[in-house]
Amino acid sequence: MLPHSHVALTLLAFDLVQQRLPAFRKADVRLLALAASGPDLIDKPLAALYFYRSLRSAMLFAHTLLAQLAVVVMASRVPRWWPYLLAFLAHGLQDRLWMFRDTFWWPFRGWRFHVWRKRGSEQTDIKRAYWYAFTSRPELWVWEVLGLLALVWLVWRHRLYRPARLWHLIYTGHWPP
Repeated sequence: MLPHSHVALTLLAFDLVQQRLPAFRKADVRLLALAASGPDLIDKPLAALYFYRSLRSAMLFAHTLLAQLAVVVMASRVPRWWPYLLAFLAHGLQDRLWMFRDTFWWPFRGWRFHVWRKRGSEQTDIKRAYWYAFTSRPELWVWEVLGLLALVWLVWRHRLYRPARLWHLIYTGHWPP
């Protein structure tokens, strides 16, 4: 899943939850977006700089159960961090991490990470691997279209097409009143 979809789907979920749970209304939308992208912000640069060439994987340490549990342990002690913890964990749900057993169970199942096994996606260059995956597997576009629809809905719902309202979100981290 591409970053905009992780962010948009997570923010949509939080927007719906914030209406019913007042404690979540204080969450900073900017930090929620950062947390929703967290595993990719850690793993993708590592993959691009080193690990992809040797391991043919872009889902590394931050996509493991061990990392998810470490974040749970750290954030669960501070209630105001819970929304960001949930956003970080939502990334794993959206990526369906349990389906990538080598990565999910690392290091308990061994020291290897999941390797893309779709024919042709194991390119020598990580950019070509993503291009190949998205141009040859139409089912991946379902998630991206859902992410785009979530983004459009959030812009419409909060009238972020109005510059002052968008600026309020960017400046304060909270949906405009």
